[in-house]
Amino acid sequence: MNEARLTLETAGAWLGEVLSQFPDERVRIEGIDVLEGGEIEGSPRELLVHTHHMTVTLEQAYGQPVHLEVLEVKREGENYARKLILRAGEGGPVVLAGIMRFRLEFVRPEVREAILEARTPLGRILIENDVLRRIETVAFLRFPLDNSFGELLGLGEADGFTYGRIALIFCDGEPAVELLEIIPPEERAGGATKEPDL
Repeated sequence: MNEARLTLETAGAWLGEVLSQFPDERVRIEGIDVLEGGEIEGSPRELLVHTHHMTVTLEQAYGQPVHLEVLEVKREGENYARKLILRAGEGGPVVLAGIMRFRLEFVRPEVREAILEARTPLGRILIENDVLRRIETVAFLRFPLDNSFGELLGLGEADGFTYGRIALIFCDGEPAVELLEIIPPEERAGGATKEPDL
């Protein structure tokens, strides 16, 4: 997917920028490993190593719509960021925790309003509004769980690690969205029984 192997040094600026939206001293960049997609196996590979919206991939994997819960919001002019979780079904298990930063000037007013309402997952909004989009993965991550993201995934401050990715979404050709997407560890992703048919 990438010709040169990404390292924490080359991906660190992206990761630091996204994490800085909601600072947490327990998330240490030096504890995060940057991987190639081929180094991820099993259901984490199926859920992360693709160029599709996580909304679509998770809904196909878990067999039901995902529901958005916004935990924190930061807005500075046209830059809108939120810390979030996605659940499989209303009130169901957490299937993704992450941070999204959106440059609102790159979308039409109706798309902007739907994003700011914070009721619908981003992928569904972009698809339903026929926004021309391209998704690029900046880096795949092996992400430690002994921090707030472990808590958001329902694991407390657990030992061990899980996987995630940093991705960029181009909307109508413009780099509109930066994403940090982290999924539960494979042993906790019991609902992901179907391979995404994308």
